[in-house]
Amino acid sequence: MPDHGPGRYVEYRHPIRVGPGAIDDLDHVNNAIYLMWMQEAVNAYWRKTAPPEQVETLAWIAHRHDVVYHRPAVLHDLIVAVVRVIGHQGCRAHFETRFERNGEDVAIVESTLVCIDRGSRQLVRIRPDLAQHFYLRDTEATTASGAMR
Repeated sequence: MPDHGPGRYVEYRHPIRVGPGAIDDLDHVNNAIYLMWMQEAVNAYWRKTAPPEQVETLAWIAHRHDVVYHRPAVLHDLIVAVVRVIGHQGCRAHFETRFERNGEDVAIVESTLVCIDRGSRQLVRIRPDLAQHFYLRDTEATTASGAMR
């Protein structure tokens, strides 16, 4: 059973402007681009929440993705990737990344990522001291305007 920690998880909002390189021959965002954006948003989330020494020594790599598309995104759209951890177990963390445009879901990616040591490339167990970077603390719960679902 995944460990859901001592409270709710922090949401991270990552804005993305759709550029010409993201568009396919059907004039909407190519499906593979969402996975690239998900990894970009998760990495930004990690850099924002973790201390620099952990950012330098640990990395998150893909294990599995499930993508559900709701509506197309097109050139110049402003998309917001809303990332949160939905659980973790062992070396795996389960992320949900919702791609929203004007408050509506464009796509939702559920991902399982594994934590590795950058130097040895070995898997790293997600201990409480590592997982704590994704938790919403009680003080944040009362001051995080619009940050939580």
